[in-house]
Amino acid sequence: MNLQKSFIGAAMPTSNPSTNPGGRRASRGFTLFELLVTVSVMSIMAAIALPRLNLHQFRIDAGVRGVQGALMQAERYAVQRQHDMIVSFDVAGKRALLIADQNNDAIVDESERIMIRPLEDGVQFAAPPAAIGGGSIAAVAGATLKTVDGYPSIVFHRDGATNTDLQVYITSTREDPKDFKALSVTKSTGHVNYYSYRTGTWKRGGA
Repeated sequence: MNLQKSFIGAAMPTSNPSTNPGGRRASRGFTLFELLVTVSVMSIMAAIALPRLNLHQFRIDAGVRGVQGALMQAERYAVQRQHDMIVSFDVAGKRALLIADQNNDAIVDESERIMIRPLEDGVQFAAPPAAIGGGSIAAVAGATLKTVDGYPSIVFHRDGATNTDLQVYITSTREDPKDFKALSVTKSTGHVNYYSYRTGTWKRGGA
């Protein structure tokens, strides 16, 4: 009995948790210190790279898309619901107002719905360095703009046309000429075009 135990004990290899059957050391995970060092290096690299991203352009583009969407929504509602839709621009308040003018009197009644579309943080309506097509230099311009509740406004009619042509200029609050974008509305069709200011001229499209 003792001989059998001795034989079994001699036959069993001594295990070593630090080696594998091939004789190589087993792999291990990262230590807490190594993880902290890695996270610190990544944070430093992100802090260096972040200022290079043009966050202003992202915000301006978002602001322009919001106003463009408001104008297109007003045109669509006017056609679908067969009554005027007013889009007013609160320049100081940095927002656009959509007004369902159900009785077509260009006056905001208590029963008429108002939808508010604020601009993004750091974005504003502002007069551009130059106007599209040599028009008036103002944050909101148009040949026959209406004034509704003290705000410059455009009216979309039931056929999709508007009471005026329109140019709306949007930029960042840092007042860099390269930041300017614009929306132009065609009076006869209510179609909205998107413009960017590049090298001293207006170019159609967001690029």
